[in-house]
Amino acid sequence: MRRAVLLPLVGFLVGLLVGFPASSLAQSPSFSTTIENEFPQFLYFRLVASVPDEVTDVTLRYRVTGAGTLARAKPESFQVIANGDIQLVVRVPTGTLGFIPVGSELVYYWELTLADGTAVVSDEASYVYLPPGKEWQSVSNDFMRVYYHGNQESTALRFLEDGKRTYQRMGKLLQTELEVVPVIAVLFANESDLEEAQPRRSEVYDAATVLCGSQVAINIIFLIDRSCGTRDRSDTLRHEFTHILTKAAGESGLGQVPSWLDEGTAVYSQTEPGDGFLDPFEIAAIRDQLIPFRTMIGGNTNPNKVGLYYGQSYQMVRFLIDTGGEAEFARLFATIKEGNRFDKAIEIVYGWTLDEFENEFRVHHGLSRKPSPAATPGREQSEATRESTPQSDGSQSTVPPNPNPGQAISTSSGGGREISKVALGFIAGAAILGLFATGVFLLSVMLGNRRQKPEATEGEGLPAAVSSVSLSRKSSLGANSPTKEPPGLESPSESKAEFDEWGPSSD
Repeated sequence: MRRAVLLPLVGFLVGLLVGFPASSLAQSPSFSTTIENEFPQFLYFRLVASVPDEVTDVTLRYRVTGAGTLARAKPESFQVIANGDIQLVVRVPTGTLGFIPVGSELVYYWELTLADGTAVVSDEASYVYLPPGKEWQSVSNDFMRVYYHGNQESTALRFLEDGKRTYQRMGKLLQTELEVVPVIAVLFANESDLEEAQPRRSEVYDAATVLCGSQVAINIIFLIDRSCGTRDRSDTLRHEFTHILTKAAGESGLGQVPSWLDEGTAVYSQTEPGDGFLDPFEIAAIRDQLIPFRTMIGGNTNPNKVGLYYGQSYQMVRFLIDTGGEAEFARLFATIKEGNRFDKAIEIVYGWTLDEFENEFRVHHGLSRKPSPAATPGREQSEATRESTPQSDGSQSTVPPNPNPGQAISTSSGGGREISKVALGFIAGAAILGLFATGVFLLSVMLGNRRQKPEATEGEGLPAAVSSVSLSRKSSLGANSPTKEPPGLESPSESKAEFDEWGPSSD
């Protein structure tokens, strides 16, 4: 009886299958993607797809999380394999031809056009782009993820915690929140690995600086665990992370934060600026050789002025905060974001033109006011050309060299500047040499008068010879000069700058 019931049921199912239209039995579209990572130049997306009809066109559509724009790539050709399946390869540039930073998440899907004009679209998938050959791991909180490999888990956890504290402090100062989360921090094992992942820049600049980190995208920073001008090994993280916060606070489609304000705020976020930034500034202030404010806008590409540029940017930011308070400093960023040029924003918030801001800053640091720019337009233009060239790759790098990280220059709580030990030694040495030169000159005159010989006038040349060890130094532009620095004080143009992100940390 049971067999009699089953046989008709089986017959019905067989008949149903036999009578089903062939097109309805066709397999639904399927997509199988593999990705070959040829860091640092390319990603290769390999597709094998099964579709119910002939394929006439294939497009890979993708976006980088945080970038906001959708890109596309096409194969040079594709071929039909067994059972009507197709296979193809699409190349996506990640290096010289189109930089995609390490740590990026690519969200992608395939779009196939069939012979009848219909489109077949795959589901979205994602891929995290990291250098191959390493077992990458990550730690994260609600707004940051740190990628690392090897035995760096404790460092990654420290960076995660210091990132949280930096967000609390600098987010409050700037009155801002992150626009893209998570922030991605890629922790490299050494400088060589970090350099390989960096966008290309000037070879001269790279050769003269040491890289510690950089901000390479709206939500991505590169780091290595090293002291880079300060005693705290997390200061590079603070610096680079703050670059992301300054952009969230002050940039939009209408407004852009000038380089000095961006870098100065990033240095302000550190536990200390470091002697590698403070000493060059103090020496330049003593010599009255500060960088003109109008040439600070687009950034620094002169490796001999890295320390001065970051030190002066920090002092400019500190002056604004000490003068107007934290609320007005946050309002400056908000005013720029609304679409005002930074100089107009300074005038709105602080009541100064850019030239008045510069003069107030100079007086604060014991210097005389500068004449009106209208009086010396030619000089200002030449200084702008000489001092500043905007960086073209869009990445943010930082620099802090500090030969003696344990010796910090003291600064007064009111925003004034106390002269460092280096500067005091410099002044004392010059004074002693001046007294010595005067004594030699007087002795020579006395001896010459006693002898009543024309040769006695040779002593009058000594002060000029001795003056060559005063405050002059070789030009940062590389011009040859016979002058020498006093013992113990290296000319900033002759020392090798460290680049923290950055970079100067990049920083």
